Amino acid sequence: MVRIQLLLALLLVNGAALAAPSFSGKGHAEIRQQERAGNEAGDDLGQRYEGLLEGQINNGRLKTNAILMGRYRSQYDDAEDKVRDEMRSDAELRELYLTWSADRFEIRAGKQQQAWGRADYFRIVDVWNPLDLREFLLPYFDNYSLGRQPRGMLIADYFGDVWEQQLIIAAQRKATRLAPAGSDFAANGMPATLPAVNEEGSGVDIGWRGKIFWSGNDIELYAFHGYHADEMLTFENAQLVREQPERDMVGTSLARPMGDWVLRSDIAHYLREGRQTAAGIEDSSRTSALLGFDRVENEWTWNLQLATTHWYDEESNHDDVWESSVSVEKNWSRYRLTTGLLWLVNWVDDSSQLWRATVNYEFLPQWKVGFAAVSFDGKDDTQFGQFDNQDRLMLTLRRDFSL
Repeated sequence: MVRIQLLLALLLVNGAALAAPSFSGKGHAEIRQQERAGNEAGDDLGQRYEGLLEGQINNGRLKTNAILMGRYRSQYDDAEDKVRDEMRSDAELRELYLTWSADRFEIRAGKQQQAWGRADYFRIVDVWNPLDLREFLLPYFDNYSLGRQPRGMLIADYFGDVWEQQLIIAAQRKATRLAPAGSDFAANGMPATLPAVNEEGSGVDIGWRGKIFWSGNDIELYAFHGYHADEMLTFENAQLVREQPERDMVGTSLARPMGDWVLRSDIAHYLREGRQTAAGIEDSSRTSALLGFDRVENEWTWNLQLATTHWYDEESNHDDVWESSVSVEKNWSRYRLTTGLLWLVNWVDDSSQLWRATVNYEFLPQWKVGFAAVSFDGKDDTQFGQFDNQDRLMLTLRRDFSL
């Protein structure tokens, strides 16, 4: 990855010698005060500070993008060493990639993101960028691009008269980032010390996407071969290690208008998909599908989704997983006020739920104050119920800026 970044820098310098480049940039600074809801026990949530700077340099057909971000969480100042090192602060070059554009081609190389599919919150065909779950899905709800992890990729797009096609190659593996044991959003059963990562072997993720507009339908097709974003536990030479199992996927997406609504759908079949079992990693297969409806009218935005997954391994006691979401947002533009409500439901053996209510007010140009309440509900062994003691209230002050 260091070599790719150095190559991008050299190309940028050489391009700058030929023509005067133009620069544009933007960013934000944010402070958030967090409090636990009700009488829940736990450390004081304290403050969360975030700063982000995004820049772009254009030079003819050549373009360079970079994103710098820093975060600091006062809650973990007095945490034990491993939790403090992992959770207290972040400072990273999130993205750095070079784009070369021609009449029908575009090539991007470097640390970046690529989203596949039409779904919100549910990753049916979105296989490229692992999530950062150290604060569960809270950053993802604020800005999905900040809840994902960029990675080194080479992306080539071809824009034909009928079809658009995309080829992606990623040689640098990256895994979902989990909350460490002892932090707020550590999953139930998370061991205090995880086994080592299996370093044997290497692999490349490769994928293709085709896109066509036909009779008012926006249709995309996908094919992927590579590795699961989640690390699972398996035995290697009598040692328990973490490993990203291989996966193969074919899928399709659809978007089309239906009167005042827009229909969205993702369908994927994973011909090979690793699954965690008590004995290690089991090779299985699954089919996942999502149906969603959107409507925007009179400053109201409605988003409804239903997703399901069926596993084909015979030993599983819960083959089918059902999930749904309802999102309602109202933009009171006359008052520079936006209100929203999100409801997520997950059903495996028992249902669990997440509620999120938000109010955002732009009191001055590029200055916003926001309030959010997040509530979890369900049994301790369910997706959302395991965080039932993490209900919280958040007050945020944010300053956006342009360069």
